[in-house]
Amino acid sequence: MKKSLHVALFFFVCSSLSAALTKTRDQTIALSIDRSVVISVPEGFSFETGRDAEGAVVVRLATEGETVTLDLQFLPDPEGRFAGARARKEFINEKFFTYVESSSEKAMQFEELDPRMGAATYCVFTDASLVGKEKLPPGEYLHFTAGVKTWPGVLTVFRCFSNDTTSPAFKAVLAMLKTSVDEKPVPLK
Repeated sequence: MKKSLHVALFFFVCSSLSAALTKTRDQTIALSIDRSVVISVPEGFSFETGRDAEGAVVVRLATEGETVTLDLQFLPDPEGRFAGARARKEFINEKFFTYVESSSEKAMQFEELDPRMGAATYCVFTDASLVGKEKLPPGEYLHFTAGVKTWPGVLTVFRCFSNDTTSPAFKAVLAMLKTSVDEKPVPLK
């Protein structure tokens, strides 16, 4: 009898967490005077924005306790150089190849995200030195997800650190990248 109560409680907590992470709040970030991006931040994530050393707009999201973190960097792409899947993969390869050697995958396994606006490609690296460890060192993550999302004129580089790729928080990050992190369409007059 007790076991079934514990199982029911576990599923209630998991479904509550999953439902909480599907709620969002929209944040609008100015990329330039005439362009802004809307980010639907999942509930339970903090949100910070600023500029990096090169002047690019950056955004950081994190769960409480930083079990999942996401960094976004917005770069101009006026010529649409990264609209094609091959160009996105080459960019990811150039930018994140250093993670391949220490990963358990020993290769980049590209995935397409298929967002509502633009296109996105990513890959997940699993830290081979942390596989099988029950307790991870502070600030260390089992998984590093790196990718790019692009739409006309903009390239967004994203970096997500997590300890699994099946948690509601990680899934909320992928859903956010699919359904937001883009410009709102302007209604026709």
